[in-house]
Amino acid sequence: RPRRATPLCGIPAYAGWVALCDGDAVRPDDACEIVFFHTRTARRLRVLLPVLRQHRIVGFTDGPLILVHKRTTLVRVLHPFTRVVVDFPPLAPVYHAVVRRMKLLDMSAAICSSASSATSIAVVVWFLCTSVVLGADPGSDWEVLHRGLYVWNTLSFQGKLYATTLSSHEILQLYPPPRQESLENSVVVAHAPYFADRLHSDFLLVESGGRMLLVIRHPAPGTKEMDWSGLAVFRLYEVHLSSQRCKIIPVNTLVDRSLFLSGDRCLSVSARDLPTLSSNSIYFNLPFDPIVLHSLGTGLSERLAESCKIHDGKDRIRPSVRPFTMADHLMTYCHTPEWV
Repeated sequence: RPRRATPLCGIPAYAGWVALCDGDAVRPDDACEIVFFHTRTARRLRVLLPVLRQHRIVGFTDGPLILVHKRTTLVRVLHPFTRVVVDFPPLAPVYHAVVRRMKLLDMSAAICSSASSATSIAVVVWFLCTSVVLGADPGSDWEVLHRGLYVWNTLSFQGKLYATTLSSHEILQLYPPPRQESLENSVVVAHAPYFADRLHSDFLLVESGGRMLLVIRHPAPGTKEMDWSGLAVFRLYEVHLSSQRCKIIPVNTLVDRSLFLSGDRCLSVSARDLPTLSSNSIYFNLPFDPIVLHSLGTGLSERLAESCKIHDGKDRIRPSVRPFTMADHLMTYCHTPEWV
């Protein structure tokens, strides 16, 4: 049974565990169970979570799950191992007041350290194809943190929430929000280099080895715009936040790390701990390919499996023939459509 926590209890993180989702099976929230995988020991753990019934999983931050109730729109943060929960107000009132379009479940969320209490948490929510970012502490109403921001990729890092957007080279701090500034002037912590056209590039944030990395993916010179079937080019930078003025420092190698990239969320693991993965490499999706592996050492990309259509949008039309390697499973953690 879930144990209800006061905001002062917080939700402890747990290092190394990520949630996996078999995209060909029942959704974890419908099955009321989640398989967790430890990225350093390769241990698998299936956790039964009856509390998932009637909920949708809309986010993860360092392990704890963020849920929204499908009927009441109540938001809940759940620690899957201790069953501790922290409840937040329903989203429906503010959603109908300031969003008013798309579907409520087309949303993502993240957990941050509360700006109002050093011993509490906050939840930040944003919606697909809208420009509104919401936030709340436990027991407080939802408030609009930002307007005019089409959030693309986010990273919860050291208790704060950072993001890239669909239309700019800026790296923004979404939470804590700016003080005594208009909602449109969110905190800009850095500007990505201007060598790539933002419209045809991916700007992704990932924590790797305790550092915040910015990964820029764009088509190789000579390929058609948005043609990812050819050679993709990746450039990596460390976003150095500890200095008084944020620095963007080029990174030439990941050493023993492997990155899994998606617009929804990204993951960094050690290939030394998981030897079936390729070190100094990046795994990513293409629209019609399950996974592509890119080596930073050689600059070459390869498809790890051929795509096989198993679903026509309504019903499954054939069983999956994917090999379901470790890379396949880890990519499901990064890919929100697998969960919703």
